[in-house]
Amino acid sequence: MRNPLNKRLPREFSKNSGRYIGIFLILVCTILIGSSFLATMDSIIYTINQNDDECRIENGQFESVSTISEELKEHFKNKGISVVENFYTTINDYDGNAKILVFNEREILNIPSVFEGNLPDKENEIAVERLFAENRNIEIGDELTLNNRIFIVTAKISLPDYSSLFKSNHDLLMNTIDFGISIVTKDGFNRFDKNTLTYRYSYRFENTSMSESEKRETTEHIQKQLLLDGITLQSFLTDENNQSISFLREDMGKDGPVMKVFIYILIIIISFVFAVLTNNTIESEAAIIGTLRASGYFKREIIAHYISPTIIISVVSSTIGNALGYTIMLKPFQDLYYTTYCIPPIKMQFSLEAFITTTIVPIVIMIFINWFMLYNKLSLSPLKFLRKDLSKRKQKKAIKLPDFSFIKRFRLRVILQNKVSYLVLFLGIFLSSFLLMFGIGLDPLINHYVDEIDDTLPYEYQYVLKTPIEVDNGEKMEIYTLGTWYKLGKTDINVSFMGVSENSTIFENIELPEKENEINVTKPLAQKLNIKIGDELIFKDDYYEKEYTLKVSGISDYSSSLSAFMKQESLNKLLDYNPDAFNCYVSNESLDIDEMYLAKYITRADMVGAAKQMMQSFESVIQFINIFSIIIYMVLMYILTKTVIEKNELSISYMKVFGYNSSEISHLYLNATTITVLGSLFICIPLEALCFKYVMIYVASLVEGYIEFYLPLWVYVVIIVIGILAYFLINTLHINRVKKIPMSEALKNRE
Repeated sequence: MRNPLNKRLPREFSKNSGRYIGIFLILVCTILIGSSFLATMDSIIYTINQNDDECRIENGQFESVSTISEELKEHFKNKGISVVENFYTTINDYDGNAKILVFNEREILNIPSVFEGNLPDKENEIAVERLFAENRNIEIGDELTLNNRIFIVTAKISLPDYSSLFKSNHDLLMNTIDFGISIVTKDGFNRFDKNTLTYRYSYRFENTSMSESEKRETTEHIQKQLLLDGITLQSFLTDENNQSISFLREDMGKDGPVMKVFIYILIIIISFVFAVLTNNTIESEAAIIGTLRASGYFKREIIAHYISPTIIISVVSSTIGNALGYTIMLKPFQDLYYTTYCIPPIKMQFSLEAFITTTIVPIVIMIFINWFMLYNKLSLSPLKFLRKDLSKRKQKKAIKLPDFSFIKRFRLRVILQNKVSYLVLFLGIFLSSFLLMFGIGLDPLINHYVDEIDDTLPYEYQYVLKTPIEVDNGEKMEIYTLGTWYKLGKTDINVSFMGVSENSTIFENIELPEKENEINVTKPLAQKLNIKIGDELIFKDDYYEKEYTLKVSGISDYSSSLSAFMKQESLNKLLDYNPDAFNCYVSNESLDIDEMYLAKYITRADMVGAAKQMMQSFESVIQFINIFSIIIYMVLMYILTKTVIEKNELSISYMKVFGYNSSEISHLYLNATTITVLGSLFICIPLEALCFKYVMIYVASLVEGYIEFYLPLWVYVVIIVIGILAYFLINTLHINRVKKIPMSEALKNRE
């Protein structure tokens, strides 16, 4: 026999359509954003890892002034190292100012992946890196003139050793507009003058399970053998210090923590909404539940019936959310990465993490909350349900109110009688406003971070050297990187140690420690690790397997990195270097240093640009967060204020029986809600700011660097204004609802 209670489900959905539509929208938004974003991130990581194996990405490269012998290649091969030619010629003036590296075809290492078209097989054909081609409007079939030689574009490709387009390895910023990579056939490569060739060799370890120490030893062997063979090196890079390879791997996922925090907030909101609605459903249907209990229905049958709408909404929402997330929303998120990095065609994978986080967890939470609250309430007797007396506490006497006017006392009485509902409304406003603050506040916070770097950087130019050389007008310093344990992130973080001259004019505002075992740390490092003056920190040098215990003597306002300052002599002594050793120049004017001596060249514009570039991934996600934050804010405000009116339907019906018109009733009931909403908006602001601060500490624990909490006044104003406008827009809907409440409601609920 069919369960007769199932006939109530269509009426339930029809009667509370606004409530279920709101829940449906919140769930769909959560699943839509979460599944598409997390699935895209997981798929990109999977694609890159698979592409590295299939296309045999190099473990390192070196450039020499001449070719190496076949005997040397054979020697390396016997050691399990594949060394292959990766020669290229440089075009410095393509289309006016662009630089293009033209490589010979690749068959063994760093094999290209094709996006569109076919790899060249004729001497006048060329394949161009996809991102550069898009930024320069280069299409398949176009003709490119390179060193007075015409080539026809046959393909758009990606290369595993150029997932990020850096003109030079010592650049801080990628350049996807003025720098590109291309590949031609062997015959096509022979068309270029041999005098323009750069002799680059790529190497790969055939044993892919080597430990880091084994890789380091093998790399050192390659360098020593090249020197023994009389090879003059122009550069030598491992995959770790080659930015064109490592930058994407290190940067990948920095925006993940921001989106995950957003999803966690949504899950908390969903849990909160369902707790409120479940309780409201139990109160409004108390008489029906009491009748069912008295009629012999078991608790499990009643619970199953009242959980059914939740399950139906959850299943429909998750189906639609995942369907949209894996279809129409994939491209926007994929484009966020395609427009920045030179990644191969993304192979979409089902993300179990995304499915569990955005679908399973919210559904389980909703079902559990419904079950728990129903099970708890159903411990009451059927008689209590029939009397609508669901309180387990003894009813208190009404509070005596001050001698206000009737209208004021009535509104105050409405607030007191609905204090639980208004407390729920307060919590809802707090959660939804926090979500809005999270979306709106990220952009100015990031801009402040960039401005802080620009304001506190004391020099215009920095030159990190491969080998020490003497130049005029530069200030010498020693730079070295050590690691220290980060408790919150449960990992080691890198700290840049700066050995500064005692007579420094550039770092004159930084108080250098007098003692050899003391350091002055930067503000971002102090904030990230919660360091105070007098604390002792343990630093590790993984390369030489050494540990150093150093005491914090001061905290500087230098904001561009996680750094520690020491006297140059003290740092050199710590590292067992000569007292006057240095590997860097800083200056406020450009220095004349040959590029062959440079490991890295950094300007103020580069530092600021690098900070902006690092934050671009956050900003791309912020746009989505802002849109959905406002939608969810409106939905949540509507559901909660609607719940307050539903709980007062009987009282409103009585008011109509007593002769009050709809306008007067709205004035009495809705104005009480208005007072609560406006008060909550202002009271919640400092609480939201405090929570936002702790959220950013959590985000900082998942990424490199540290972003100091900052919110300008206008953010608070915008949140309050949006809250007021949203409420009054929703209030107009509730006014119409009040008009529709019939007087017969009072007669149907006589006790």
